[in-house]
Amino acid sequence: MLRRKMLRDIKANFAQFFSIMLLSLIAMWCYTGFQANVIGGNKARSDFESSSNFADGWIYGSDFSEEQEEKIEEISGIKDVQRRTEVLGKADEKYNTAEMYCYFQNDKVVTIPRTTEGADFDANDEDGLWLFSRFAETWGIKVGDKFTVHVMGLDIEKKVKGLVVTPEYEFACASTDTDSDFHNIGFAYLSQKVLPEEMRINNEIIFTCDEKALSYEDAIAKALDDNYAFLADRNSIRGWYQLSDELAQHDSFSYIFSFVFVAIALLVIITAMKRMITQQRTQIGTLNALGMKKRKIMFHYLSYSFVLSVTGCALGIILGIYTLGRLMVNMFSQFYTLPDWQSGFSYKSIIVAAVLVLICTGTSYFSCSQILKIHPSEALRPAAAKSAKPCVFEKLPFWDKLNFNARYNLRDISRSKMRAFMGVFGTCMGMMIMELGLGAYDTVDYVREWYFHDIQNYEYQVILNDSCTIEQAEKLKEENDGELVAMEAVSIAAKDHPTSDGIISCKLAVTEGEQLYCVSDTELNTKPVPRGTVALTMKQARKLGLSEGDNVYWKTATGDKWNESKIGLISRHPNITGITMMREDYEKAGMTFRPVMMVSEDNCEKAADNKCVSAVHSMTDLIEAFDKMMEIMNLLVYFMVLFSVLLIVIVLYNSGNLSFNEREKEFATLKVLGFKSGAIRKLLSTQNLWLSIIGCICGLPLGHVPLQAMMDSNGDAVDWPCYLAPSTYIISAAFVMTVSVLVSFLFSRRIKKIDMVEVLKGME
Repeated sequence: MLRRKMLRDIKANFAQFFSIMLLSLIAMWCYTGFQANVIGGNKARSDFESSSNFADGWIYGSDFSEEQEEKIEEISGIKDVQRRTEVLGKADEKYNTAEMYCYFQNDKVVTIPRTTEGADFDANDEDGLWLFSRFAETWGIKVGDKFTVHVMGLDIEKKVKGLVVTPEYEFACASTDTDSDFHNIGFAYLSQKVLPEEMRINNEIIFTCDEKALSYEDAIAKALDDNYAFLADRNSIRGWYQLSDELAQHDSFSYIFSFVFVAIALLVIITAMKRMITQQRTQIGTLNALGMKKRKIMFHYLSYSFVLSVTGCALGIILGIYTLGRLMVNMFSQFYTLPDWQSGFSYKSIIVAAVLVLICTGTSYFSCSQILKIHPSEALRPAAAKSAKPCVFEKLPFWDKLNFNARYNLRDISRSKMRAFMGVFGTCMGMMIMELGLGAYDTVDYVREWYFHDIQNYEYQVILNDSCTIEQAEKLKEENDGELVAMEAVSIAAKDHPTSDGIISCKLAVTEGEQLYCVSDTELNTKPVPRGTVALTMKQARKLGLSEGDNVYWKTATGDKWNESKIGLISRHPNITGITMMREDYEKAGMTFRPVMMVSEDNCEKAADNKCVSAVHSMTDLIEAFDKMMEIMNLLVYFMVLFSVLLIVIVLYNSGNLSFNEREKEFATLKVLGFKSGAIRKLLSTQNLWLSIIGCICGLPLGHVPLQAMMDSNGDAVDWPCYLAPSTYIISAAFVMTVSVLVSFLFSRRIKKIDMVEVLKGME
């Protein structure tokens, strides 16, 4: 009997109950979808790293001997050790002279490349080369083709024996790009025997260990007699930690979006159940009088929320895994290289669903418990009408000047605070999500303008090859009225004798101060680097606890000396983090200036014929490549707008529906008094409009903080300042208000169909 009653009640109040189910579905859809990507990604990484025996630590130095390798291997807790030569080279011009990281090694014990096609890597094969599979697929290079790497002044042409991937390059981005573009970045594994004897310099020792790699620093320093540059762990390898940051970001999103929809669902449950139980007061009293126990009646009403939230959660979990989860995996697999990355699932989703169902059911319990405390004889009588106390708005000095519509709605809001709060809160959250989606677009445009027109204040970028001498570079600069820029990997620290956890791996950019390659201050205004000082990027300064006027210590990857420089400027750059300094200061520090590119405002197309030039990029080409990479942002915007539409429609429709049901008798009375349907619809629409306006105003400042948090969650290697254009606020508000108006029209027919006699008879 009660089951049939529940079905009848759900049918009679379909809109509210469907909303509860839909909100539960969306909450679990978001959570499971994001988590499917995170769980699947972490599982694929774990398998990938385990099968590759991925290194835990990297020791950089000038040249490590076999004896030093053995000493490292003897340290308790360190398991596998391997020496290798890592050098940055370039591909042929027909491959866009892509950056090509070359690994020459005589063994494959640690970080073993996984073969995706062809033969496995053979460290004794002097005729073969193993190439990054994503780079090969992008350029159509097949196993068996010849491929040439230009490295250390050598042109090494080998047969491609296999296509490989490695955990060290789950994320790969060229130094001139802002995101992954496999046309411009690759890596290759070769036997060290292909190098002349005198060039077989092992500048790295990689190892696996039981504990954290940095905890072995004292033992490593003792074993090597401090003859090494620095020790790094996985968190210093961008190819690895970038994906870690991305997955951590998605993990955060799964909870944030779910929380928003769960919060709205609870508000809908509170208002819907409270209204229904109030309406069924007489039925509850009858059931009680017939001997039905309160516990059974309570379970009956709890079953509404339980059944709907369980149904919504179950559908949300299925949809999350098979739609959003798969979509995200497919989308991010375009940018990250992770074999066997599939959407995953864990028991945590069941726990979260159980908690969500418990919260929804518990909310219903508190709504029902009050009425069940009433004695059956009292419950059989209609509830006494609430005493009409003057509302707070009646104390306003201009209250008497307000028209009937305004006073009527202000009184109604005062008496239905929860319903009004639900309308404002839901609209507010809808505004926030709209701003997040549209703000992501604005931020991309803002960063594009900042990066390509302010920082890169030039029209052409000429990439110099490894064999380019300083004389050739100077001549090229004079011919094109340009500026030379050097760039290399460095370690920075706040102390001259830092421990490994106080060292940050980043980039050093050396400019000539011509203001073609610029740096921005924290307000994003381009400024020259003060002579005799360096500019340190903001995120790294915060991490090291440094500010302008402090000293920063830096060391190149191949050097063993910590250099001290005064910080003259805290700077920002979207994707190059570290320090920037003037050429004269760099050379004063005893360093040799080796430019990697020349930038100019002149047309440098003819420079491509120069032997010392690897490639020439125009600003148009760079911007087009950037825009192509940012196409993924479209999916994010569609995703946000869809959720925003669902949220706003559900909230405003429920708010209007509840308002209509609660005031149906009042509307019938007004009709009897001669009010037209249009006037009554105006009463209903006015309140929806007011709540929407308040929600819009409250939601205006809420988009900026989560958007910046979303950008910051990409890690310290990326510094994208979020920006919301004024048009974004206007479009978001206009969208919310349009939905509000459209929802109001949905009640027009219901107002016309009010049966005055039937409704007013029910009051007797």
